[in-house]
Amino acid sequence: MVAAVLVFFLAAIASAAEGPSSRQKEWEKTVAAAQTEGTVVLGGPAPPAYREGLGVFQKVFPKIKLEFAPASGRDFAPRILAERRAAKFLWDVHIGGAGTPNAMLKPEGVLDPLMPALLLSEVLDGNAWSGGFADGWMDREERFIYAFSGRLTPQVYVNWDVVSKRELTKVEDLLDPKWKGKISWNEPRAQGSGGAVAGYWYYLFGEEFFRKLLKQDIVPVRDLRQQAEWAVRNRYPIAIGVDDTYLKVFQDAGVGLNIKPFAFETPAGGGRIGPGFGSIMLVNRAPHPNAARVFINWVLSHDGQAAYTQASEINSRRLDVREGPPETQPKKGIKYFNINKEVNNHYQLKAIEIAKEILK
Repeated sequence: MVAAVLVFFLAAIASAAEGPSSRQKEWEKTVAAAQTEGTVVLGGPAPPAYREGLGVFQKVFPKIKLEFAPASGRDFAPRILAERRAAKFLWDVHIGGAGTPNAMLKPEGVLDPLMPALLLSEVLDGNAWSGGFADGWMDREERFIYAFSGRLTPQVYVNWDVVSKRELTKVEDLLDPKWKGKISWNEPRAQGSGGAVAGYWYYLFGEEFFRKLLKQDIVPVRDLRQQAEWAVRNRYPIAIGVDDTYLKVFQDAGVGLNIKPFAFETPAGGGRIGPGFGSIMLVNRAPHPNAARVFINWVLSHDGQAAYTQASEINSRRLDVREGPPETQPKKGIKYFNINKEVNNHYQLKAIEIAKEILK
């Protein structure tokens, strides 16, 4: 931590010494080189809303084609590792969750440090970010995985058309036998949003509660759209770790309107801050290094964050971006627990181990 802060401090001093004109020249040179490369290849979140927000980059930099391949981190990581074993280096940038990259990509040397790629002063301005710029690092070294999103994350959604609010008032009520076979869980046996909920509840309630919950005939699911559809169709009206961008697709079509966060006002239901799919990484040996730098700086700028947040409705950590829902905006002066940071990852790993044991 001290070393990382020192690196950031020295980088800030170097940035100030360079002066705005020097940095502007470097930026213009990088943009020109990126336009010559003509392409940036991104592995990013699958839900359409994310693609829509990131696609604004193409309008801002029309000479740089954005090639977007939708893939969750748990699908992207095995793919890129297999490609590298075959000496194929196809990717420039990855955006997604932090858990899988910390567990699989960073140890294999797939990621390059981000700081040398950050050129825009507004990106490095600590006052522009909730908790300061450095609070966005998700990896232990604070060099490779940077979270730009940060919202109070609903842990579980419930279809209140079929579930009585009198019978389900707090997360602990999920242990009631009446909910057996009615709960889906976004894969708690792997790193990801479902694994993050598992780790968070293991941290909050302990192992006994967690084991009892998993024995409620929990149905693990990897297909995020399917989980949302199950909730809409009342097949599994309680959805843990559901991706609400998929849920929003159904609700925008006028169905599942009464599926809402459960116990969101409590620490167990909505008391943790999470980046969701809002962490960015620079892939090592990028085929379009200058285009990658331009894309990363744009994503972390005010305009990039505004576009991403407006489309995804996931709050940005940038304090000058308020397009996200006010109800999931972290409150000033409150320190929230972030299970996605690598320093807290042992909770998630233990929870995943238990989930693998129980959910065969």
